Amino acid sequence: MADVQDDWSTDSNNAINISLVVPGEGGLKTLHSFNPKMTYSIFGEAEKIFGYQGLKINLRYNACDMRPGLQIMYTKKFKTVGETSPTDLKEILEPYLPKTAFEKSIVFDAALRDASYATWRPPGQLWKTIEADGRTMEIWKGSMADLAVQQMVKRVQILVPLFIEGGTPLGLDDPEWSMERWTVFFLYQKANHPAPSISPYTFMGYSTVYRYFLYQPILPPTSLSEKKKPISHPATLDFKLPSTENITFSSLPCRSRISQFVILPPFHGGGNGSRFYNSIFEFYSQERQTIEITVEDPNVDFDDLRDINDLLHLRTLPQFTSLRINTNATPRAKGPVPRDIIDLDALEKLRTKVKIAPRQFYRVMEMQLLSAIPLGIRQSMIEERIKLQGPELVAKKKEYHLWQLFVKKRLYRHNKDTLMQLDRTERIDKLEEALGSVEADFARLLREVDKRSGKKVAESNVNGASTNGSGTAKRSSPDEAAETSEEPVTKRVKFAE
Repeated sequence: MADVQDDWSTDSNNAINISLVVPGEGGLKTLHSFNPKMTYSIFGEAEKIFGYQGLKINLRYNACDMRPGLQIMYTKKFKTVGETSPTDLKEILEPYLPKTAFEKSIVFDAALRDASYATWRPPGQLWKTIEADGRTMEIWKGSMADLAVQQMVKRVQILVPLFIEGGTPLGLDDPEWSMERWTVFFLYQKANHPAPSISPYTFMGYSTVYRYFLYQPILPPTSLSEKKKPISHPATLDFKLPSTENITFSSLPCRSRISQFVILPPFHGGGNGSRFYNSIFEFYSQERQTIEITVEDPNVDFDDLRDINDLLHLRTLPQFTSLRINTNATPRAKGPVPRDIIDLDALEKLRTKVKIAPRQFYRVMEMQLLSAIPLGIRQSMIEERIKLQGPELVAKKKEYHLWQLFVKKRLYRHNKDTLMQLDRTERIDKLEEALGSVEADFARLLREVDKRSGKKVAESNVNGASTNGSGTAKRSSPDEAAETSEEPVTKRVKFAE
């Protein structure tokens, strides 16, 4: 049976080919073609398909509306022997694709030649137009309750498990009021001079954002006169709950969470991921109901994209760039870390204003403060000659020491349960090790920010942000609870950075 497996087994990542096509002379023209990054969630951990030789699975998409057409071709198919039979490809792929994907190729080819595509527009409303590198890009947004938006998501959802580590498609059978909590953003490239009868739009990627209700406590009266003000209405047992008929979820304060974020491989690099992320961030920064903008379970690439762009954005604010460590704070040999290393009240006001979740904001703030310390003083893989002398050098060394204490305090707070299981010496060693890891990561990101700060956007080869994935998240840890407190964290690490 081992020989049979070897002869009839195909690598599913190589077998699947995804392409964006448009009508052309004599047939369909392929604009872009690429393979999936992973297929284990569909075909199993081994990422193998049994029962075929010369297997090719072509998933063609109409470049504008992403209508899918599936072609399955092979030279030989294994004949069932006992309980050993070929993989039923249609059965496996059906949950991930709409029924139209399984129609005959002739139907798909004919549908793409419909003259109405010349005037086709993406679903939803146009949110932003971006001109960059001689190209025009448009970002469209719409509610998942919109059937046209929902249809588009059904067509592209298979891209989630193919390009997002641990990503799973969304359930689209919820009632309308629940679907309204989802907003979908579509990224398109628009041709300035398209061929006649062909849509000028080419799909580049999409992102989904979910709204969580975020309770806002009622603030106490600020003045003594208001505190002493008597109740203006008599007490009564005849109490009625206020009517909720005219209250919609979209009108309530919320935490807007980026759930899925996919840029197709042909459009990686060139800053496309950053432009898309910044546009989504800009939308929710301006939306009154959104109190915080968060990301669900980001992978390594998305972590970097987010860190770099959040830091570049915050550096446009004088309140952020003027942040300094209080070098008058005096640490003691024994006892708690000084509370006045940073003005936490001012930081919290700024964080609330920019709508960045606590964990992410304080991480970026730590990066900014570290950037003010010369490389020759702080730990770094890059050597730099120290030009400071005397009191100035002493002050910078103290600033660096206070920065380290501040970060250690955060690390200890987020990992207290783990650290308390160690003896004092191991605890100190573990904190030092974690601090070194955090600082090295910050140094890497700061070098990237310095390299890109002269550009309008930061470039990144980001693939996506996972909805519930596991495996590659850099900061999936107890720290994340500060961002997504409504949901249990799906991944844990022994020590959170």
